[in-house]
Amino acid sequence: MRNASSANQEICYNNATMQHSSRLLVTLFAALLAIATITTTAKAQVPKTPSASAAKSETLSQAVSQVDGITSEVVDNLWAGTDNYWHHGDYYRIVSILRVCVEADPVFTDAYGNGAYLLWSLGDTQGADLFLKYGTTREPQLWDLQFEFGRHLQLNAKQHAAALPYLQRATANPKADVLAWSTLAHCYEDLGRYPEAVSAWRTVVKKFPGFASGPGNLKRVEAKTK
Repeated sequence: MRNASSANQEICYNNATMQHSSRLLVTLFAALLAIATITTTAKAQVPKTPSASAAKSETLSQAVSQVDGITSEVVDNLWAGTDNYWHHGDYYRIVSILRVCVEADPVFTDAYGNGAYLLWSLGDTQGADLFLKYGTTREPQLWDLQFEFGRHLQLNAKQHAAALPYLQRATANPKADVLAWSTLAHCYEDLGRYPEAVSAWRTVVKKFPGFASGPGNLKRVEAKTK
């Protein structure tokens, strides 16, 4: 028989879940109402004059901006709500929420990364692969999403050869950070491609002089080429 403390905790959790769901339903209803109102207004307020086309364009532009703002608010609420589920170990629910987030915001890299990590930690490596693959296919220009997939393949799935092209694409972007470059260097090393690993570590040392482990790793890998 469960004790009172455990039962009370479950009740509090369920109440918080219901409150979160209610807020989202209200927000989504508001979004749908706003879209319907904006669309109706756009059709009704456009005068039949030579400037009608310009007026319609401006109205629709305002409508798109408002809908984008509503969508962003919904995604923010969904994202914030996952924290409560995290503390209760409700990881499958989080993954489901993150799937909704990326449909509303296809460039939400953190949602892809966190969702994939949870799937992998739950033993669903293939599901994690597919989730990240879905993101990189939809938004191939995002270097950080390419990196997320490459890092997952390199560190979690131990698929170094598969990770390499994603890490290469990530570091081809000038915005790529030290973590992307150091992961690429380790990937080259794991594949036995030591000269390329040395080159990557040299880039790390040059571009990120504050990265403390850069010089030591460069020296260590250089020794493998001799």
